[in-house]
Amino acid sequence: MKRFGFCVLIVLFHIFPQFVSAQNTNLDTWVGKYSFEEEPIKANSGYAMAMQWDLTISKANNQYQGVLEVNGQQTYIDVSVNIIGDNNQVAIMYNKLLDGTDEHFKKGAVLFMLKRDGKNLTTKWETLEERLPEKSPKECNCFIVKK
Repeated sequence: MKRFGFCVLIVLFHIFPQFVSAQNTNLDTWVGKYSFEEEPIKANSGYAMAMQWDLTISKANNQYQGVLEVNGQQTYIDVSVNIIGDNNQVAIMYNKLLDGTDEHFKKGAVLFMLKRDGKNLTTKWETLEERLPEKSPKECNCFIVKK
């Protein structure tokens, strides 16, 4: 089992080298509330289907965590997430299910990444992606900062 954990760390180091030592990085600029409303699509029965995403990032005991809630057409997911990264980019990583549908994510799975470039906030979808479109883009300017 120790060997497996070591292999996971090696893989993470190569895929996300900036995150290996990120646990102690100051991510205070990411603390806050973010939201994303998927573009509504028309259902076969004629009504518009909608999907709302809400992400809250907070800090406690020098650790950054959050709650991600996805709520919409026959979907309700409420999960605890861990946040690692730096001032420019963070990974939103699955911790545990709080309520709603169990999507069977593995603890530590990167759900998506947020990257800040000036005032632009880019989302790069990983394990989780938009729910309504048949084919969603791998990256988008989806989330906005809520006031």
